[in-house]
Amino acid sequence: MSRLLTLPAERIPKFFVLALAVILAASVGPFSGKFEDAQENEATSFLPGDAESVRALEAVEQFPDGQVAAAVTIIARDGGLNAEDQRLAREFAQDLNDDPPIITAGTEGPIPSRDGEAVLVITQVRDTGGTGEDFLDSVNDIRDRAHALRGGGRMVEVTGAAGFGADAIEVFGDINGMLLYAAGGLVLILLILIYRSPIFWTIPFFTVLFAETCARGFGYLLAEAGVTINGQSGGILPVLVFGAGTDYALLLVSRYREELRRHDSKHEAMQLALRTAGPAILFSGLTVMAALLVLLLAEVNGTAGLGPIGAMGILLAMGFMVTMLPALLVIFGRRAFWPFVPDGPGGPLPPHTNVWRRLIYSVVVGGAVAGAASAAGGAAAGIGFAAGALLNFFVLAPLFYRLDVSTLYPKVERPIAARHRLTDETHGFWRRVGDRVAAAPARVATITTVVLLILSAGMLTLDTGLTSGNSFRGEVESVRGSELLAQHYPAGANVPTTVVVPDEADVEPVTAALRDDPAVAAVGEPVEGPPGFKLDVQLRADPYSTEAFDEIPGLRDTVKAAGGDDVLVGGPTAAEYDLRQSATRDNWVIIPITLVVVFAILAVLLRALAAPAMLVATVILSFAAALGTGMFVSKEIFGFPGIDPSLPLLCFVFLVALGIDYNIFLMARVREETLSHGTREGMLRGLAVTGAVITSAGIVLAGTFGALAVLPLVFLTEIGFIVAFGVLLDTFVVRSILVPALTFLLDRRIWWPSSLRR
Repeated sequence: MSRLLTLPAERIPKFFVLALAVILAASVGPFSGKFEDAQENEATSFLPGDAESVRALEAVEQFPDGQVAAAVTIIARDGGLNAEDQRLAREFAQDLNDDPPIITAGTEGPIPSRDGEAVLVITQVRDTGGTGEDFLDSVNDIRDRAHALRGGGRMVEVTGAAGFGADAIEVFGDINGMLLYAAGGLVLILLILIYRSPIFWTIPFFTVLFAETCARGFGYLLAEAGVTINGQSGGILPVLVFGAGTDYALLLVSRYREELRRHDSKHEAMQLALRTAGPAILFSGLTVMAALLVLLLAEVNGTAGLGPIGAMGILLAMGFMVTMLPALLVIFGRRAFWPFVPDGPGGPLPPHTNVWRRLIYSVVVGGAVAGAASAAGGAAAGIGFAAGALLNFFVLAPLFYRLDVSTLYPKVERPIAARHRLTDETHGFWRRVGDRVAAAPARVATITTVVLLILSAGMLTLDTGLTSGNSFRGEVESVRGSELLAQHYPAGANVPTTVVVPDEADVEPVTAALRDDPAVAAVGEPVEGPPGFKLDVQLRADPYSTEAFDEIPGLRDTVKAAGGDDVLVGGPTAAEYDLRQSATRDNWVIIPITLVVVFAILAVLLRALAAPAMLVATVILSFAAALGTGMFVSKEIFGFPGIDPSLPLLCFVFLVALGIDYNIFLMARVREETLSHGTREGMLRGLAVTGAVITSAGIVLAGTFGALAVLPLVFLTEIGFIVAFGVLLDTFVVRSILVPALTFLLDRRIWWPSSLRR
């Protein structure tokens, strides 16, 4: 295993490792552009197959008009519609019938309101799964015609299930691109600030880009294999890859830099870095993957789909960081760190003027230019490669060599290298923090725990009031139209609930029971089809409100009492009710299983039981504090209407898995130091050595998750804030203060039952 792990650091195999990574990216990369097209964003596709709303949907699809979504156009005027308004409404409806959009199934109306201030025109748009371009084009066509009626005091909006679906498609369609640029740009800036080198940041950054490209390609293949991927899980994928990949890169580079100061040979330094930091990276990646794969047990298909795609992204990020990254680091050598070059015991090494080395660098530069050229136009890739390689070999390389060696090297590099060579990694800021914690560990642990418990109190205000109707940040037309419609019609007219009655004899009693139900505003005429009869039911409450969701169980009891257990209640309101029920179940089932899995992996890594139990407990406390703070900020500062029921589970998985990451980095090094120096000194040395890199990694990961806040969806904004805050809390408080304090208190008992406890 050790031999395989160090292959990228050996003289000849490093080139083969790099070539294999490039071949993999070239093979899977072409599929990355199809990733967005493979995503599904309809609510019912996330539900388990045995949900009643899904069975109702399958029955509705057999009716002559199939599965349709209503595009509801409302035309309103304060004080009442005039003759001109009514004429325009009739002409608008007639125009949609005479020249229908691409996939519509007829238009009805105008339907006047009782107060005379509004009319509705309802166009049935065939539902193509919520992702088709024809669906979006049809709704946009209706909106373009409707918007032409605005003016002169008329208010015109297009809402309904089709309106909400179109707005969701447009938002999700922008997620991946926005997140890719936001997360990539942030990681780029942070890497430049962390390494303070005009050159070095390119190595980890482009390695992460390779991993992210492969992840999108494999994501498309997973979707083709039947894994449910929606805009949310597709948007979280680049965040996971950029965040975790950069974290692993920082850890490996930190250990490599440390070994470069102890060894003149860069190959030997990288081999030692891979032997020591490599297992921590592998166990960290396996922990995150295992936690994500537990999501496969979720009933909500969208949550279950995040498991394999997230685990695949982590696997690629981890794989590229222990193969392609070390190979590139060894190929480029010490001078890539310029101007902060970590020289070995023998002092600064003479610069390489080898022609073969120049040739290798030229090929790399040519490849970069070719990549940029192919992005602009595929035909230019070959010309770009040749031009870039020749330019580098004959112009840039000699110029840089002359400038670096003759001018800058004696003045800048030697003094900096000497200063860095004398640095003792076991001293510095984080050693001083450890000494202060060690002076009073009981008091520090108590105060820290109390503060975290106070932050956790925000969980008492947990409110699952976030729904499809209020999940957008800012104004969207479907929400404006829904609010306008509710002023003049029963709110349920916007998105009817569907009831499917298999037996004709039961239609009358079911219809009568529905009309007597206080939650129902109106019942439409029955439509006959192969599964039986379909009834469109208008609820009095807003169909996307928690009030309407709470009416679904009673409505189901009503129709089943009148027509038997085979009568089905479906539609968007029922689907969201079923979705929320499944999400609540997933919270109670998956969270305990995730804790058991994470504990087992930690026990194997640390070869102890006490330390994993302590680490899991601190991460749970950190999660509770982050979620409590997130609830408070979401409600009191942002003014959001609540959270999605699945948010606690997703935040838990991310924070526990990623929070354990930093504890693995710390405690793996503490165990290594304990073997030579004892537990107390081992913790001090481990904290001193890993403090800076873990802090940097935490800032990068928090920044990448914080990029979710740029998206116009409340759900993703809340996840981004809670996970980013939780990562920073775990990095600066739990890992840096609470874990060392508890370790000092337990001392060697922390390693029970291994031999280290003695």
